[in-house]
Amino acid sequence: MTKRREERTEMDMRAELAAINGFAKTALTEEQVYAFSMKLCDNEVDRDGERFDATALGKLAGLFVGKTGIFNHDWNAHGQCARIYRAEVEKTGRNNSLGEPELVLRGDAYILRTDEMQPIIEKIEGGILKEVSVGFAVEGCKCSVCGAPMGTEGTCEKGHEKGQSYDGALCYGLLCNPVDAYEFSFVAVPAQRRAGVRKAYMQARENALEQVLEMDLSKYPQQTEKLLKHCQEALQGQEERRQRQQMLAENIKFLEGERK
Repeated sequence: MTKRREERTEMDMRAELAAINGFAKTALTEEQVYAFSMKLCDNEVDRDGERFDATALGKLAGLFVGKTGIFNHDWNAHGQCARIYRAEVEKTGRNNSLGEPELVLRGDAYILRTDEMQPIIEKIEGGILKEVSVGFAVEGCKCSVCGAPMGTEGTCEKGHEKGQSYDGALCYGLLCNPVDAYEFSFVAVPAQRRAGVRKAYMQARENALEQVLEMDLSKYPQQTEKLLKHCQEALQGQEERRQRQQMLAENIKFLEGERK
C-alpha cells in the first residue's frame, strides 16, 4: 500500500487499511491496495467565477467519503477505478485571492492492485494522472455582493455580474449548501486552477429535470403552474429567435436581389 501524503508508521498503515476495509466486502491486505491523496477542491474562486466557503467544504468532506473514482464524469460502472475512504478540510497556511485563509478539501482514495488497474497506478505515480474533478449537487448559487440568487448566465437579479468589481469587491457565485456528492473524475483540464476540480452540478440539474418528468405533478398544482409558465416562456423565446432568423434571411435575400 502506498501513501503519498507523508511517511507512515506501521500504526498509520494499520489505520489506513482499517478505513479502507470499511468499504470492502472481503478484508484487504496492504499488498492488495494502492492508496493516494488528492486535492478535491478549495475555497478559491474558480474559472467559472464561483467558489465554496468553509461551511460548504466541511459538508462536502462528509458527502465524499465512500464515493467512487471514474474518468471524465462518465457514469459507467465499468469505468470505476477508485474509492474515497477519507476526506478532510485542511488549512494551507496561505491566503486565497480574496485574502481569506486558504482551505482545501483533501481526499484519500484507494485502488485495487490488479493487472487491470496497474497502468492507472503507474500514471498516478508518474504524475500523468493528477488533475481531478468532482461531481456534486448544491441547493443554489448566490451573488457574493448582494446575496441574491445567481443566474445561470452569471448575473444576479440585481444586475451584479460575475467577474466584475463593485465598490472594490469582486463579484462571484457562492455555492450554497451541498446536498450530494456523486464521484470524482480524472480529467485533463480542471475548473479550479490549483485544486484540480471541475464542477458537475449542471449534470445534477439535468438529473433533477428527469426526476420532475417522472413525477406525478398533479400533487403540486402551484409549482406545476409556475413550471408550465416557465416552459411556455422558454418555448416562446425559442420561437421568437427562429422568426428573427427567418426575417434576417429573407432581408438578406431581398438585398442580394436588389444588387443584381
